[in-house]
Amino acid sequence: MIGVRHCHRAFLALVVLAAVSCGGRSPGEPSPLYSTVPSRSLAVMHFEHLKPALKLLLDSSSVFRSLDYGRLSNSEMILSYDYSAALVPILAIDAGRAADDTSGVVASLLGQASAKNLHCLYTGSALERKMLLLSPSRAAIDEAAVHIAEGVSILDAQDFKRALELSEGADGRVLLRGDFAHRWLPKGLMEDIYPRKAVSSFVSQAAQWTVMDFNSVSAEGIRLRFLPDALGKSLSAMFGDLPAASCKLAAALPDSASFVLDIAFKDCRQYSAAWEKCLDARAALSKYNGRAASLRRQFGKKPADWLAGLDPVELARVRWDGHDVLLLRPSRKPKNEGLSDNAYPGYVPALFGEAFRLECDSATLRSGGWIAFGSADDVQAWADAPKVRSSRDLPGKIKYLLKTEDLYLFGDDKTTILNVTGD
Repeated sequence: MIGVRHCHRAFLALVVLAAVSCGGRSPGEPSPLYSTVPSRSLAVMHFEHLKPALKLLLDSSSVFRSLDYGRLSNSEMILSYDYSAALVPILAIDAGRAADDTSGVVASLLGQASAKNLHCLYTGSALERKMLLLSPSRAAIDEAAVHIAEGVSILDAQDFKRALELSEGADGRVLLRGDFAHRWLPKGLMEDIYPRKAVSSFVSQAAQWTVMDFNSVSAEGIRLRFLPDALGKSLSAMFGDLPAASCKLAAALPDSASFVLDIAFKDCRQYSAAWEKCLDARAALSKYNGRAASLRRQFGKKPADWLAGLDPVELARVRWDGHDVLLLRPSRKPKNEGLSDNAYPGYVPALFGEAFRLECDSATLRSGGWIAFGSADDVQAWADAPKVRSSRDLPGKIKYLLKTEDLYLFGDDKTTILNVTGD
């Protein structure tokens, strides 16, 4: 869909498909431009003003930036991506109410588009908004024309209107269909940590629709809202019912950390019950219980009993300088203990999911109120590493936090915020 020359920009262009609040329309009334978006589209970008939106378009959509839009630079636009192997974009622009474009700007755009092998559709009537559609695909334009003629659009897609109603962005919003995450996720996203299939599966199960609100056309302060599925499978529904808790990871975080995945919970039993309910909705609870039974037979203790004995309030996976560890903070501060064998390998991922599975968790070490799991070398490296100490980059309370060199995502009781970082 969009290249990954710079991971943060790719993520922005894929996940930051935005839409602004629609001036002149009653609250909740969709823009007429949505009528141009095919019902099977997997991502929708909607801006009140075209010019700032063009800064977000990369690679397969960058040809749109090369056009001179004249007075239409300030017009409302929607960019959508159809469900196809090539993820072909369609750009729809509000061309005004005039029956004829006396300024010639549309005629100029049609000429420019033709020279760049873009296909166009200029549609509407004198009594309606005129709309100009551009796409590198003739088939995409033809399909959009059929949708418009038949009155079928993305507004007819399951629960799209409900997702759209969640948006409160002052400057923009983006809507992403969870079922098609494997299509719109950028290649290479966290590939050094997780297989692509695992990342796309995780994201697809986060929500039926993800809505990203913008209070400015910026890569920072993007507010995420989620529309869970109706069956209780979504992680957004699970976390939505859980309270935020204290994040104290800074004291244990190596100062050169390049990846952090952190979850905090006031009551681990409440978290476990919510996770099991989610797995049950996914018909995965029997597999979860089977793995727990296998670990009990192998190591002599039920994972649930092991967890209850520690009563953790925070769990993180941290990578730095080639090292990779799990950090668990019990409710009661454990005594410091040096490097030793981990008597219960595999228990953390069995209880909390594959995102916390390491290649090796054969060793453990206790220091500063935290228990580290990993290989002997990695656990010792964690104990010896200079720590961040300050919480300047970490919220005081979280439900979850993801921090990489390219993005920063955290959720608490009030909201979920995404900042896209990097050069």
